[in-house]
Amino acid sequence: MKLFLSVIFSVFFLSQLNAQKIYATRNGKVSFEAPSDEDVKAVNNEVTSRMADNGQVTFSLLIKGFRFKLAEMQEHFNDQYLESTKFPRADFKGNIVNLNEVNFSKDGTYKISVKGDLTMHGVTKNVTVTGTLEIKEGKPSANAKFTILMKDYNVSAGSVTDKVMAELSCQYQ
Repeated sequence: MKLFLSVIFSVFFLSQLNAQKIYATRNGKVSFEAPSDEDVKAVNNEVTSRMADNGQVTFSLLIKGFRFKLAEMQEHFNDQYLESTKFPRADFKGNIVNLNEVNFSKDGTYKISVKGDLTMHGVTKNVTVTGTLEIKEGKPSANAKFTILMKDYNVSAGSVTDKVMAELSCQYQ
């Protein structure tokens, strides 16, 4: 009897996993700027992100993918501040907290709150970010703006900035 129940549970569990819809993109965008210095502004258009209709959200990017207007600032960013050779990636893994307010099968714009772990410069911090999730013709697009305190991630950029305002934008397929 235990074997039979175990097999039924396994089949049910696998069918639930297959029913989950996963949206993905390889060209999400993260941009940031320092409120105190207009030269500290960059964009990365090569962000990989996945979102599932069960609320799981991930994104990952190469630090060297950020492009600055000034080549000198890009060099300092990679070599001195974020040490992109030693810490090549930034990653986020979390969940939409208010998933019950989102209908993936109905076009509309939904306010969301995402809570999870952001790893950057070898440091992982729990963060909560608010944003919007727009569903249009069955495809979601997510947008969020948030502040990153450099000292929270052991980034010594105090001579340039103590925080950056970051914006994430992803259109999923």
